[in-house]
Amino acid sequence: MTVQFVAIGILVLVFVLGAVRGVHIGALALSAAVGVGLTLGRQPLEEVLGGFPVNLMVLLLGMTYLIAIARANGTLDWLVDGAVRRTGGKKFLLPWLMFVIALVIAGLGNPLAALIVIPIAMLLAEKNGRDPMVMGLGAVNGSIAGAFAPTSLYGVLTVSIGELGGVVVNPFAQFAFVLALVVALQVAAQILFRRHRTVDAGDSTVGIPAVPPEPIGGGVPSGSSGASVSTAERVERTMSSPATATRTTLAQRFTLFCLASLVVIVIAVPAFGITINIGAVALALGVVLSLAFPRDSAAAIADIDWSTILLVGGIVTYVALLQRMGAVDALGDLAAAIPSPLVAVLMLCFVGALVSAFASTTALLPIIIPLSLPLIAEGGISAAGLIIALSVSATIVDSTPFSTSGAVMVACTPEADRPRVTRGLLRWGLSMTVIGPLVTCAALVIPSLL
Repeated sequence: MTVQFVAIGILVLVFVLGAVRGVHIGALALSAAVGVGLTLGRQPLEEVLGGFPVNLMVLLLGMTYLIAIARANGTLDWLVDGAVRRTGGKKFLLPWLMFVIALVIAGLGNPLAALIVIPIAMLLAEKNGRDPMVMGLGAVNGSIAGAFAPTSLYGVLTVSIGELGGVVVNPFAQFAFVLALVVALQVAAQILFRRHRTVDAGDSTVGIPAVPPEPIGGGVPSGSSGASVSTAERVERTMSSPATATRTTLAQRFTLFCLASLVVIVIAVPAFGITINIGAVALALGVVLSLAFPRDSAAAIADIDWSTILLVGGIVTYVALLQRMGAVDALGDLAAAIPSPLVAVLMLCFVGALVSAFASTTALLPIIIPLSLPLIAEGGISAAGLIIALSVSATIVDSTPFSTSGAVMVACTPEADRPRVTRGLLRWGLSMTVIGPLVTCAALVIPSLL
């Protein structure tokens, strides 16, 4: 067990060195994973590097490439203008619009709805002076709530794992609890980050920033169609001549078809029990768009955030190494050995939240929930409440920049705002590792002990 905790300590050291010395944390974590795996883990290099999340990397690459093309040819601008007009000029509704859209898509069966909504949310933030943190978290929180619907992955997974352990979890009660929690978190986010808005809240001219913005795409050269006109100029034309807002080019119509196809694939294909790589589908659609309209797509390659891809890849590789070394199991066993059931539950929820902040929630739930069964067997604790608390604690941290949703959110943020959004997501996501266990245990576990 000493080796496992040394490996955990090295991961903590990676973060400290990255912050103090300014070294890229992803590169540092990847190098540390190789060193720790070969020495402490006594694993061959192929096995250590086998933890590199290729599927996640393809996901980030494909999504950012497709959305970058949609930004470059003006398709996202057209969608954004339409969404803004439908809010009736009420900018405070925009984060909730993203929340509802993500919730509906995720509730239909796929927890990755945020990946579709986040890019549009970030562009809406850029054009309307909303903090990208608020807009992005709207999509992330909505996706989390929808993922716990009785028809979606986390809802089905939690109920199924509970049944294997002889525990009955009410899927509708679980969904209602998660929905109430993430709505409260979204309200808190809008209060916390409202001071960062770049447009005065009293400015009623929707979509026209107070200061001249960068070209669409976060500094993309103006050689491609739609990138040579500033956001303010385009929106001003739309507001002064609404009839022109519905006109689209052939490239934009084909891009809309590709985006709609991606949404349909994300929702429909898993319903038939078919596993797909959404990133590969998005990348293929982006390549088709590039072949059909090379001039409109040429600038999109510059918007792929390779730094974020390396960051997520390095951290996830190290966490995968920790899982193979038994570090997660060791932490779970340590929690189960604690005499106080409540403290043990809090420890399990905290471990689940902390690990999930850097690893796959879907992969973690089948690991962390069975660790709670010894506590349930001792009696005195609500079995369903404990399972829901574990599941929710491990899920609401999905906004960290090392998770899929958080990484896409950073990648879709204009370059000038990326450092602040990365820091904000890190603080928000890691704070959820404490807030989640405390809130869920207080609401679902403590009442059963009274």
